[in-house]
Amino acid sequence: MALERLIDVLENYRRSGQNIDTAISTLKKNMTAVLNSVEYNFSNGPVEGINRRIKRLKRSCFGFRNLDNFRKRIALIRS
Repeated sequence: MALERLIDVLENYRRSGQNIDTAISTLKKNMTAVLNSVEYNFSNGPVEGINRRIKRLKRSCFGFRNLDNFRKRIALIRS
């Protein structure tokens, strides 16, 4: 019901010259991704969290003598 209403609003929206025009055009451009995010219950949030931790480790641990030590540290923060 809500999904059908969203599709209806996006398809019938008329430009008003306001800031919402940008948001509506972005939603229209990414319609497939928006509909998939509503329909499927998947998220890349956990992977993004791991990436953030690795980047933070990389910034704070400059000076590793070799890549093997860096990989071991990544394994430690993931466990």
